[in-house]
Formats: sequence, structure tokens, C-alpha cells
Amino acid sequence: MDRLSNEVLKRLPGDVAVPGDRPDRAGVLHLGAGAFHRAHQAVYTDDTDWGITVAAPRSRDVIDALAAQDGLYSVATLGPDGASLRVVGSVVDTLHLATERDRALDLVASPATHVVTLTVTEKAYRDPHGVPGLLADGLRRRAAQGGPPLTILCCDNLPDNGKATRAAVEPLLDDTTRAWAEEHVTFPSSMVDRIVPASTQATYERALAELGVTDAAAVEAEPFTQWVIEDDFAGPRPGWDATYTADVAGWERLKLRTLNGVHSTLAYLGALADAETVSETLALPGAADFARWLVAEQIAPSFTPPDGQDTVAYGEGVLERFANPGIRHRCIQIAMDGSQKLPQRLFATMTDLADAGVDLDLIALPLAAWTRFCAGKSDGGADLPLDDPLKDVIRQSLTAAGPAPAARVDAILGLRQVVPEPLADHHQLRRAAAKWLRELDRHGVATTLEHL
Repeated sequence: MDRLSNEVLKRLPGDVAVPGDRPDRAGVLHLGAGAFHRAHQAVYTDDTDWGITVAAPRSRDVIDALAAQDGLYSVATLGPDGASLRVVGSVVDTLHLATERDRALDLVASPATHVVTLTVTEKAYRDPHGVPGLLADGLRRRAAQGGPPLTILCCDNLPDNGKATRAAVEPLLDDTTRAWAEEHVTFPSSMVDRIVPASTQATYERALAELGVTDAAAVEAEPFTQWVIEDDFAGPRPGWDATYTADVAGWERLKLRTLNGVHSTLAYLGALADAETVSETLALPGAADFARWLVAEQIAPSFTPPDGQDTVAYGEGVLERFANPGIRHRCIQIAMDGSQKLPQRLFATMTDLADAGVDLDLIALPLAAWTRFCAGKSDGGADLPLDDPLKDVIRQSLTAAGPAPAARVDAILGLRQVVPEPLADHHQLRRAAAKWLRELDRHGVATTLEHL
């Protein structure tokens, strides 16, 4: 069977969108070769005349597949009425950071590179020997060469993600490079939004059926897509069809708390209820009502949305997207790395509500669900994997706490790496979470939601 490549583009079916003239070199270096980048930033870039070098931090699988396909791959947009395919041609080169670090440093330093974008997940910014160290060493080379300005654009789900990236990189710079970077490097924040499930065998089979050739880098995504970027570029930028603003913070909070917070909540509830996907979780009796109450009564009062945005209306759109049966976003996939995600998605909301004196009863249910999920068993007795950097710490804390719901909640709230100190001593939150955990232990998620 032929593989997707430049050679076969002209004989793909007519209903498949294909790239026109492809760029011959990259102005963007992207760190992180995951499905989200391929279904989001690379698609935006495909609508410009810029190219991307995609760098994989660890696994070679994706970049090897892209290299064998001349950088081409397909994105299937999955709606309630079916799928439409598009072949993306913005990737012009690939790189493996683990074995080609020196080449990566040269690309960060290269005058041809104007923008470095990142989708490396929240935990990567805490490792100074990883991506932050790579960027610091690359900036050192760029400064030594007297290179042109550079924009480093974080696209991960972190609050103030530009500032977070700067804070991870700047302490690793020597004084000379830091002084140069102050004048020549910017770290704008951005908010990205598109639901992109992990590719499965069904993804590759659909690509084969629609394209007539093999695509080992195929991805799938929902129809909705959004990109909000702080307008603070140090040099040239691609003509991305994004929303540019002076302040991304309101958009970040809207998305992190309303979309990502509800997404994680439904993922933990769904995994416990033995539901495979978020859409299946949302179909449980009482689940959609609970999600609406959570948005209206706990999330919306916790922050001020951007001008022209209504948090409750935004939440309704989020739930409509989550209910899309074409998107099989697995609860287990969303549930991973909870200790890294929940500080932004859940605990920041709780902290602001507590500061405002708002009762935390409803938002304590997601906390109870995560606590029960971390124990590793669903309501039906299935094993639930705890894929988390703090797995050992979490499991040891829960084991030491014993079976009592209140003690287990205290064990989770005592995780200083995850939970802000004021919440650990918030008595009403502790009581509410213990109450919900007792309900989940006794009756399971499905019955608890149905009787809300």
C-alpha cells in the first residue's frame, strides 16, 4: 500500500483538501510532536506561507512517520454528521531532541527561526534539564551570534503561560544572555482550544479508507478551533488567523476553568463510572445538569470573563462540544497528570471562591472524584491507571490515610505540590469533599449524579 507523500497528493480523492505550494523552509520551530499541535497550530500555519520544523522531545514514532511522508499528514474533522479530511503540508522538517540536541540548539539560534512554539504539557516546564534548558542554551548561542529577535510562544494549558515559560527559562541564562534576551526575546501568552483525542487504529483506518493511501501520522479533531495570542512578537510572525489581544489572561481563565475544569471533572466521574469517553459520561442521568450547575454556581462567580463573553453561555457551548458523538475523547487520557493540571483547572477556582466567601459544595465533588480515582478502582472494580508524576506520593498518602473519606480527603489536600495552602485548611471544603466521597464510595458515580 502506498504511503501519503508529495508524489501521491495529486491523485487523492477530490473531496480531500490538499495543500498548494508548500514552503521550502521553516520559520517556526515547534517543540512537541503530539496530536494537538498537528490538529491546531500546524493547521493554522498551513493557511500561511510559513513552514514548521517539528521537534519530538522523546518518542520518535510521530516524527519518523512524518519524515517518511514528506511531512504530510491528514486531519479528520469529526462532527455529528460524519468526517471531513484535510491534508496538512506546513511541516517541512523534523527533529528528535533526545538524539539531535545540538541541531536543535542551532535551530533556536538560526536567523531563519523567528518563532519557537511549544506544546510539551504542563510538567515539562518544571524540569530545568529538559525544554527550559534547551531554550536557555539555544538563546545563549543566538545571543553569541548576535542573532535577530525571537518569539517564544507557549501553547500549553498554563495560566499566564508566557510568563510561566519566561520564568522557567530566564533563571538558566547567564548575565550576558539575559541582558540580550531582555532586548530581543519575547514570551507572549496564548490560549489554544480544540478537542483532539489521541489517534487510534480507527483514526488510521479512516485515513486509509478516505485517502486510499496509508497515513501513519493521521489525527482527528472536533470542528471547533480557537487561538488567542498576546500581541507581543519580537520579530516577524506567520499570518495566523488567530485573535490577537493585549491581555490573554481573561481568555485563559475562561478556558482553563470552564472547558478544562469541566473536562477533567467529567473525565474522573466517567472513569469511575466505567464510561469510556466524555460524551458517554455526559449522557449519564444527571451529569449534564451537574456540569451546568458547576459552571453557573461555582465557575462563573470565580472570575471576570473577557469583554463580550458570558461564562454560562460559553459553558453551554462547551457541553455541546463535549456531547459530539464523533469525538471519542477517552476519560483515561484526560485524567492523566491530574497533579499538574488540577491546580489551574480546579484549585485556582476554589481559591478564588474561598476568598470571596462562596460555598464550595458543588466544586467539592470533582475533588472527591479525583481522590477516589487516585485509589485505582472504578465503581465496577476495573483497574484505573494513575499516570501522574506524583503517582507514588499520592498513592502513599492515600494508603497511609486509611479508608475513612475525611482522612483520604485530608491526604489529598495535604499535597503541597498540588493544593494551595489556604485550601488545605478550608473546613467547609474538607467537609463537602468528604461528604461527596462517602456518597461515591457507597453508591457510585451514576447513582450519585442521578440523585443530585
